[in-house]
Amino acid sequence: MAKTNPQAVKDCKRVLVSQLATSTYLSRASRLREMFMYVSSRVLDDAADEIHEQEIGQEVFGRPADYDTAADNIVRVHASMLRKRLNQYFENEGSQEPMIIEIPRGNYAPVFRERPKKPVEPQSLQSLSAATMRTQARARIPLWVPTVFAILFAATSIVLYAYSRSLMKSATPRPSPAVAEFWSQLFPIGKPTDIVLSDASLGIVQDRLDQPISLTEYFDRSYLNSVDARAGAAKLDPAFMKALLLKREVNYGEVALLARITDLARSVQGETKVRFARDYSFRDLKADNALLLGSGASDPWIEPLQNRMTMRWKFDAASGTTYPVDLKAPPTDQGKYHELTLPDGSHEGYATISLLPNLNNTGNVLVVSGTGGTAMNAALDFLCDEHSLSELRAQLAPKTPVTAQLPYFELLIRAGGRNTLPHNSGIVVLRRILP
Repeated sequence: MAKTNPQAVKDCKRVLVSQLATSTYLSRASRLREMFMYVSSRVLDDAADEIHEQEIGQEVFGRPADYDTAADNIVRVHASMLRKRLNQYFENEGSQEPMIIEIPRGNYAPVFRERPKKPVEPQSLQSLSAATMRTQARARIPLWVPTVFAILFAATSIVLYAYSRSLMKSATPRPSPAVAEFWSQLFPIGKPTDIVLSDASLGIVQDRLDQPISLTEYFDRSYLNSVDARAGAAKLDPAFMKALLLKREVNYGEVALLARITDLARSVQGETKVRFARDYSFRDLKADNALLLGSGASDPWIEPLQNRMTMRWKFDAASGTTYPVDLKAPPTDQGKYHELTLPDGSHEGYATISLLPNLNNTGNVLVVSGTGGTAMNAALDFLCDEHSLSELRAQLAPKTPVTAQLPYFELLIRAGGRNTLPHNSGIVVLRRILP
């Protein structure tokens, strides 16, 4: 019997999540879609097998960490609606899906399972042939192809998300002093800050080809001319790789972070411009303040900033994961931050945070990268926590007042798979960056 490829199974699950999130049952229900995306990413990215109501209330619905779930039933109400929408999808639009998703009662971690097989009814020869042809066609698809679709509904999500956020009329309260001062550095009043979403298709291709594509090649599109040779060397389909590179795909985890980022900007009276990596330019990175999301493989605009950074991200093809590497560590220790499975079955994740000047030293750039959705959220949690930022200031500039700007720095934090609280996100590496 042929062995099942675990990565291929996970990719198929991501495809199903993508299809559901863009279906008629969730695409117009922003809160249900956001909740579904969050709990799905916790299972697929962090191997979570248990997600508690308190966590969802905090991460999805903006409730405080210690809110009373007995008095506030927002998670339970939305979970009930989400279960109904999932059932409706698999009974109608997704009736032919071989795998279904369920959210069991008492636990909010989605469960992926094979659809129970129905008794086989007599079919015509023509129907049988059609079914056989579909099966054979699926078998010819490379196992990693579903990853392409797992990146998710980028344009649709961003448009729907932006629309839903524009409907929110209530003013966002100003954060605590250390948090407000930090984000004011990135979101100055009167000057929009670029939020640059990574090019997920580019990241997939570079990981599979194991060959870096430079920013210069990316900017002038010359990398498209070498796809055939690079794909051939890696024994991949050149036509498919080129088609993938032409897609405009964004990681759904980054789309989910947009809510928090735009709220942060609004809380300090700042403005944002959402940009796709392929549409960005050297001129923008020289003149503007910017927030870059993703690693260097999926966002080449990190490349010109890396000469000041000592942390890099490396892709491990065997496990299909990306992990941070400390270039200042001895060679024997540079792989020690590879994502580990903890005794409870969750994963230990990492995120890097770097605050640097832009290319003309006229503004600030924040780079946030992580091993998954939980790690990226943990990074934002850290940067929104008064205690964490006060501790950061105490280590970087202990004699400066809270109203002074923080010096440039790079930071590696550790975040467990089931851990989303900022005070539990430990600082692993902290270094000051000279301007």
